[in-house]
Amino acid sequence: MSLGKCNSGNSRGSAFSRFALVFISLTLLLLGSCLEILTVRQPATAMVGDEITIEIDAEVTGADGSTLIFAFLAPRAWNASTSSTASFESTIGNSTMSIIDPDDLEPESMQPWADQITERVGTGGNYGEVEWTVFKADVAIEPPSGTDESNPVTGTITLNTTVGPSNLITQLGYFLGDDLWGYLNDESNATFFFHEECIEIQGASGQAQNLCGPAPRRLVSLETYTFDDILTITFDAREDTTALIGAQKVYACFSAIHSQGVTEVCDLSDQTEMRAVGSDLWELTIWPPSYFDLTGGEEISEILVSFSDEAQTTVVGDVSGNDFQILSKCF
Repeated sequence: MSLGKCNSGNSRGSAFSRFALVFISLTLLLLGSCLEILTVRQPATAMVGDEITIEIDAEVTGADGSTLIFAFLAPRAWNASTSSTASFESTIGNSTMSIIDPDDLEPESMQPWADQITERVGTGGNYGEVEWTVFKADVAIEPPSGTDESNPVTGTITLNTTVGPSNLITQLGYFLGDDLWGYLNDESNATFFFHEECIEIQGASGQAQNLCGPAPRRLVSLETYTFDDILTITFDAREDTTALIGAQKVYACFSAIHSQGVTEVCDLSDQTEMRAVGSDLWELTIWPPSYFDLTGGEEISEILVSFSDEAQTTVVGDVSGNDFQILSKCF
């Protein structure tokens, strides 16, 4: 499926007057995009590890173009580049699609396509931890010369992707572009769409990581870590102006979600008492396998934690009222 560039003719340099250039620019804006995502059909929910099918209906209204570029925004934890396939059927031909070669750069910026899409389009309503996976059509199919808004090429892209192993809420996104022209500044040859409703992945133990919600409090300062690392949990009572400002002592209450169930460490003891390291700033360092007495090779998927005063009359969780969620971060 080839994409058209909305252009009424080639530039003739100095032969055009300033008025004519302005007129052409206005005409391009009025014509709108050469391609449009018409409809996206994606499930509202899925079970962890499921393969889901998403269909994207699109149309092309220009005859001058090259090979279809398609990109899919999904959580990094899904590893979409290794767990997804894409293809399309159109009124002028069909093609499979392949993950784009890293050396195949977006021609306008000479950046990798995923970087340019992220820079220009963003990541929708997700607070982070998502990425664009870019596909390129294996076959270039030129639209007929008469392709225009009244006689468009229409087609459907079918995407199959396997969702990740954990409960998660995220907004998925879709992008269409053109391999020859790249992502032009007037955006006349590219389009994108973020599905309004976030998809929810269910079926694992523990609470869902909500990428569509506010960015979570950062409790572990390490850039990357697993639950086999020594972790320092930091709680700043002043962040979000919590009720523990001014507390004389602060205790952590943990639940470790792992392959054999749930292990809680929530008693008032030296094990859960946090160390004051500043004004209303508290820390506790743990090595999760030992801290939760997991000696049988249990694999931790997440740790939930709340914080309280010594009387346990004041308990602080996240802004939604749930426990804070700590997930491993490998990217």
